[in-house]
Amino acid sequence: MLTTTLAAHILETPFEQFSAQDVECAKLRLIDMLGCIVGGGRAPGTDALVGLLASWGGMGLAGVPGQSLRLPVHHAAFLSSLLGRAFDFEVTGPEAEGIHAGKMVGHVPSTTEPAALALTEATGASGRELLAAVILGGDVAARFAVANTFDFDRNFEVCGTANAFGALAVAARLMRLDQAQTVNAFGILLHMVGGSFQSLWDGVDAFRLPGALAAQNGILAAQMSRAGFGGVRDPLTSPQGYFALFGNDPHPENLRTDLGKVFYVKGMHKLHPSCYGNHNPIESALEIVRQCDFSAQDIAAVTLDVPARRIRHFLNQPMRAADAQPRALFSIPYGVANVLLRKSVELDHYIAPAIHDPEVMVLSERVVLVPSDRVSGTHQGLLSVTLTDGTILQAERLMPKGWAENPVGRPEVEAKFWRNIGFAGSVSADQAQRALDVIDRLETLDNATALTDCLTL
Repeated sequence: MLTTTLAAHILETPFEQFSAQDVECAKLRLIDMLGCIVGGGRAPGTDALVGLLASWGGMGLAGVPGQSLRLPVHHAAFLSSLLGRAFDFEVTGPEAEGIHAGKMVGHVPSTTEPAALALTEATGASGRELLAAVILGGDVAARFAVANTFDFDRNFEVCGTANAFGALAVAARLMRLDQAQTVNAFGILLHMVGGSFQSLWDGVDAFRLPGALAAQNGILAAQMSRAGFGGVRDPLTSPQGYFALFGNDPHPENLRTDLGKVFYVKGMHKLHPSCYGNHNPIESALEIVRQCDFSAQDIAAVTLDVPARRIRHFLNQPMRAADAQPRALFSIPYGVANVLLRKSVELDHYIAPAIHDPEVMVLSERVVLVPSDRVSGTHQGLLSVTLTDGTILQAERLMPKGWAENPVGRPEVEAKFWRNIGFAGSVSADQAQRALDVIDRLETLDNATALTDCLTL
């Protein structure tokens, strides 16, 4: 049975089977996610969420980076995930490799890393086990993602489906479930997955929920299984199992491809807040403002040549006064207008009052996406800015920075970490540096709780 194979992979893969590159990639994902969780503390609604979760009470087994409260482990993972996804800035992937290279995976680390951090604190896991959980959790979730043919118009939200199984892998590993308990936990989790991409069209806070609920529910399924609660016997391939219910074009055999030989662990590290689909237009706008000094009043027209499928798309919506903060994160017109007006990209540009500045909203209405046969692929686009004097400024990019085919290294990831720490203002530079030092020596730590201790208030 497929769940038995996956359970063995999760529980029995020794740390020594991971390459030095696998371990380094896991460390970079932890650095990236920790910074984004702390930075997410300044997102709209954070204080209300913290207050709500605190009011529920429960055994405070785990903290949340950048926050002062302690929560039950599943609630800590839930809140950390919500904060880490708050600016859609966190590391994505991990990228699929081999015959599945280039297939859509999504925002796995926004679920698996929060689950791993909370469970490490609750269980007192070693640094090696934390790294193993990060690697295996990401690997399992990414494999679930590529076991379906991704389609934004037909899929359940992949963060709420595939990610949940990654969180379960993390929980099973760190809670030291046995094989029968892990297989049973898959059968419980079948009833706890879901999510909708409609939140991206609506530009609402709920876009963060699928991944956060996946972190929570993966842990809950493991806890319930260990307590003896029974789950579906064949949760993946039975007639009413996961692939029958949640797959629009399921290929469960993809889960086994090079299993235990190639670990899907390489993150794709964003260098700007907002959806990755916005990054090439943002980079093109940055190139244009470096070419020529002009003001918003000098702009006569802004067009972006894109593949035709980008026209009817949630990314093709301007920012308006009635829109909530997430609209800015998923709006190419806002991302371009922000750069043309402010000449840079800062986290402060993605919260109020900056997102509702009348000048940036008006300019976002004037950014027009044009279907074009001369561009192709997922990300290619040609940005043209026409000035009132007739000057036309253009910039074109094929692949955003940090994407699988255009990777960044530790210096860029650490610089991003410090951007988040500075933006949040809640964690001292000394605390942040200690966290980086702990990550560097995780393999040597018998108890890795020092990592979360560094960043909780």
